[in-house]
Parts: sequence; C-alpha cells; structure tokens
Amino acid sequence: MLKVVALHGFTGSHQDFEPLKSMVNDDLIEFVTPDWPGHGKLKQETDVPKYSLEAHMEIISEAVGSSKRVILLGYSMGGRLALNWALNHPDRIQKLILIGASPGIADETQLAERLKGDQALAHFIRIHGVKPFIKYWNGKTFFRPLMALPPDRLDSILERRLKNTPEGLALSLENVGTASLPSLWPRLKELRCPVDIVVGEKDPKFIEIGYRMGECIPKARISIIESAGHALHLERPEDIATLIG
Repeated sequence: MLKVVALHGFTGSHQDFEPLKSMVNDDLIEFVTPDWPGHGKLKQETDVPKYSLEAHMEIISEAVGSSKRVILLGYSMGGRLALNWALNHPDRIQKLILIGASPGIADETQLAERLKGDQALAHFIRIHGVKPFIKYWNGKTFFRPLMALPPDRLDSILERRLKNTPEGLALSLENVGTASLPSLWPRLKELRCPVDIVVGEKDPKFIEIGYRMGECIPKARISIIESAGHALHLERPEDIATLIG
C-alpha cells in the first residue's frame, strides 16, 4: 500500500486534509497526517525543545515509519519542513508534493527583515490573543479565494484556526518560521525524486518562488491552479488528489 504523509501549515491541523483524504482510494493509499507542535492535538505544547527543527523532523520520521518510500506532501510551513526531511532522507521519498511552499530566504537583508517581522508577530499573538491574529492572518491577499468558500466548507476551517493557543502559535513562528530555518536554495539541486510544485493563480509571490525552485530541482513539475490562492489543499483538494494518483 502506498503511504502519503501530509504536513499541514501554520495555524492548521491534521483535519485540514480530510477533504483530500476523501478523494483518494483508501484501499490503495494510507494517509498519515501528523500535527505540528502548537497545532491540532499538540496545540497545548509549551516545551520549547519540542519546537526545534529536529523535533519536527522526528515527527515526520515517525509518520513515515517503516515504509521504504512515501509520497511526502507539505503545505506552506509543512512544505518547508518536508523539504528539510526529503533532503536528509532522499532514499525514502517516492515523490514530493509542495503546495505554496518556499525553501527559505537566501538574501541576508530580507532574512533580517523577515525575522524582525516574525518576532513582532509572535509578540502580537501573545499580547492580543488568537482571535485578533487570525482576523489579520485570514485577511492576507493570498487567502481571499479561501475566504470566498461557501460557509459549509469555510466555517469549520475558521473554527479550527480559532482553537489554536497564543503560546503555541508564537513558539511555532519563532522556531520554524521562514526566517528561523536555514535557506535550502543551495541544496535544491540535490533532490532526485519527482517534485510537484503546486501554486494558486492568485498567489503571485509563490508563483515566482515556484518557478525559481523549478529551475533548481532536476525533476520538478510546476502546476498553476486557476482561480486559486495559497491554501490549495483546502480550496481545491480535487486538484491535489490528481497529483497523488
């Protein structure tokens, strides 16, 4: 049986992949969807070492288990962490699917600016709480297509985001945010497995990043999903399902 390990993004949880799971043949595919520290079942985690990159890599290793090779799928933050794991376990990856993901920030000036911004955002979350932060987060331009989903699909997503804790989100941002992890741009050429880079048409920043990644990864394939934004696994799970098979 083929195993798919699907990794959620910041503010998300394992439940984000329920629509996608329902669209694949569960007689042929085993879906494993761990939560990150500060999210989902681990939202109450406050032990700082549990938020290290190494701890996140161990979560992926546990999800992969004894499977010889898996499809590793990651969305946004989950994609960044998937890249880290794939580069260190190349023989365990059958295919890598990256949704709205970035390998990090190579430019030192941009990195310093992003780090400062992430630190300020973590402080905001701790001071003002989850609800004001989620209102700000959901207002990002690349989430507009997500926010336009019908209530029967959107309401449960928003409810899950609001169940996060301030400390969990702040610790996640401080420890595995884009600015907190090493840039993987120089290592992309090492990837030898097929890599699907998937981006929404309404997500121009990540379209640019996706094309740049495609120039570095030997077996990359880029898919631009029409009329979609950043959260493709939630907006267009049927399109992601076709990439799994």
